[in-house]
Amino acid sequence: MSTLDLYLHDRRIGAVQRDPRARHRVAIEWDSTYQGGAPTLTESFGFIPTRAPDAELASNFLGGYTPEGNQRTALAAKRGIDPDDLYGILSEFGGSIAGAVTLRDPDEHTNYHPNYDELPERAVASRLQQAIDEHDLGARDDSRSMLPGFQPKLLVAQFDDAWFEPHGRAHSTHILKPQLHSRPEAIFDEFYSHELARHAGLSRFQSTMRKAGTMNYLAIERFDRQVVGGNVVLHHQEDLAQALGLDWRDGDAKFQDHRLPSRSGRPSARLIGELLGSIPGGGPAAEQWLRQLVYHVAIGNNDAHAKNVALLHLATGTQLSEIYDAVPNLFQERRIDWNLALSVGGIFDQRRISVDALTREALSWGVLPRQLVPKVVEETLAAIESAVRAISPPKLASQGMPERIDWNVSRLRSGAEISKPKK
Repeated sequence: MSTLDLYLHDRRIGAVQRDPRARHRVAIEWDSTYQGGAPTLTESFGFIPTRAPDAELASNFLGGYTPEGNQRTALAAKRGIDPDDLYGILSEFGGSIAGAVTLRDPDEHTNYHPNYDELPERAVASRLQQAIDEHDLGARDDSRSMLPGFQPKLLVAQFDDAWFEPHGRAHSTHILKPQLHSRPEAIFDEFYSHELARHAGLSRFQSTMRKAGTMNYLAIERFDRQVVGGNVVLHHQEDLAQALGLDWRDGDAKFQDHRLPSRSGRPSARLIGELLGSIPGGGPAAEQWLRQLVYHVAIGNNDAHAKNVALLHLATGTQLSEIYDAVPNLFQERRIDWNLALSVGGIFDQRRISVDALTREALSWGVLPRQLVPKVVEETLAAIESAVRAISPPKLASQGMPERIDWNVSRLRSGAEISKPKK
């Protein structure tokens, strides 16, 4: 294919072509009938009729939907393409990605219908093992699906409580994450965080711990998908790395540089807050971002980078998505340091963060009323404290998490820095 049709939901909005000057870039040409409007396509570039978006921004937006690291390398190798060949990756795997953007073959049959096969338990275990061994999302040869991230995962659809494998550009509804020998507690820690976040009112999607044969796995409902009348309905999303136009090829671009905090081409909590404040009616989104930031600090999530924060672009407007991929990583024995992915009030070390730092951070965005910030911080801490006391972690989760999170919250609520609990 020399051209891919670009769809937003089921509406063709343009065409995507290779940029002849660089394989990591593509060019978008708008359909003459597309006039922008709700739902918004992206925050990284504004739609101007008849004028193509900047190729670098368009490429970072679309490239932001691709997997990272070993996953992208493995998927590209299976189809005989270079991992930096953006057009090639979109051609092979752009049929079903995050949100409601799809890349389609211009010659696709007008009567296209999604195709699924039921996956029995043994097949689920086999695909999960494949995802671990081959870093390829457990995909079959006809799959046109992909999702960002490094962690091994399998994309499946759930209908009538059974798992189904999507073929071609059929859409998944769930992400299955297998237990890894290198980090056996990780999926249990993540599930515990899901439970806490739901109890604290920061998320609504469902997740369950399951087993296929001897394989433990975490099944996560996708918040950008919904099954209605047996059909998978898409909700459009983009992550903040895409919205900020960060380099899609650089695996470190989603983190703030703790050595050079103001380094261009890197995110920060402030840049995210300012962007949310620029969205029409963005006050609630910025407030929700503050709640999420408090949660990340309180549970010790050092992986709350720009790709783990997302915007939902709906017909009614843009809002911040539910909190996701929020894992208490600082409890794991393999911790490298105490630095967070984004600084809070200029502080990266989670042990040195206080309510004062959180307040200073939120006020620096210039979006939220001064009197609202301490109220939001205190409400969120109280909700987390309530959740910790109501929810018990799975037996195979990291030991001592409730006690440590309770310590973190109590220190913050007292006005002190989190510091490190005495043993």
